[in-house]
Amino acid sequence: MIMKGNVRILGAVLLAIVALAVYAYVNQLIHGLGVTGMNRPVFWGIYIVTFVFLIGVSAGGIAVASLAHLAGVEKYKSIGRIAEVTAIISLILAMISIFIDLGRPERVLNIIAYMHPLSPLMWDFSILTIYLVLCTLLLWTSLKDKPRLTKIFAYISIPTFVLVHSITAWIFGLIESQPGWYNAIMAPLFICSALVSGLAAVILMVLFARWALNVDVKDDVVIDLGKYFKFLLPILFYLLFCEFLTISYGGIPSHTDVLKEMVGGRFAATFWFDMIGGILIPFLLCFFPIAKTVKGVALIAILSFLGVFAERIDIVLPSFYRPLLVTARVEYFPTWVEASLVAGLFAGGLLMFLISSRIVPLEHREVKQR
Repeated sequence: MIMKGNVRILGAVLLAIVALAVYAYVNQLIHGLGVTGMNRPVFWGIYIVTFVFLIGVSAGGIAVASLAHLAGVEKYKSIGRIAEVTAIISLILAMISIFIDLGRPERVLNIIAYMHPLSPLMWDFSILTIYLVLCTLLLWTSLKDKPRLTKIFAYISIPTFVLVHSITAWIFGLIESQPGWYNAIMAPLFICSALVSGLAAVILMVLFARWALNVDVKDDVVIDLGKYFKFLLPILFYLLFCEFLTISYGGIPSHTDVLKEMVGGRFAATFWFDMIGGILIPFLLCFFPIAKTVKGVALIAILSFLGVFAERIDIVLPSFYRPLLVTARVEYFPTWVEASLVAGLFAGGLLMFLISSRIVPLEHREVKQR
């Protein structure tokens, strides 16, 4: 497959961003996490935000792929392989984001050496490993045109998808002492937002594959995928409303302080962008004629994609701004090292997609059985 000239330029730009990210990581490896904006008590920053977001994209991507295999709709098969590749790449990037968050990356081996059955981190490490294997098997059976095995793995991927994002949510939701996190709705909220971001990512990657690689996906397939936002976005808003209502009505000072920080404090911009730009506007657009065009669906997908990323910021960071034992003003802002590494992750993901297209045929073609 021969790429267009402008795609070659894009590839060169992406490679340059990845090179800058590598330089930033070497700088961090030499000097430690002091080159980042993280501090006490903000010990989780944009790396963890990106990890949680990419896990959601991966889980939602594989859910879309499973729908393509299980729905029995022939036209959806054209997007199944793109969804599978997107899910695998997102999962790999999520694992890398955890790795770069470690000041001493070799200590990742401690998860294996000192596994504890009651640790949510051990659960997450185990389910992510299983999930990566499952995603790879789903892609392999699709490539080998083994429909029975593909359907089996697609069925298995559904509960695995639920587990992946539930366990990631429990890492936050089971920390009793951290304001704003300790609640039972975290897991279903993560699952719904994963479906939104995963669907948006698949739509955007389908459009990217059509533009850059001439992959044949019909307009009506993209428009049909956009219709699912009508159902997912109001569910996501409902779950967020339930969370905010519980916090505000309960009146626990540490939790309400976190909510105030989001609604009218230092995170008000990301909060209101999520509520208005990431949920309300794309939901309303679904009922206008623009939603019946590819450009309209692309706009809805972009807004939803960015909205979920803003939601991840609001889940991870505001809690640290209202610590229980610290009275001094808390500040955190990502440094150029963090910004470069996060940009490098997304640029690397696009590069991996372009490279994988040389190895994995993204267009589904039936193999006639003799």
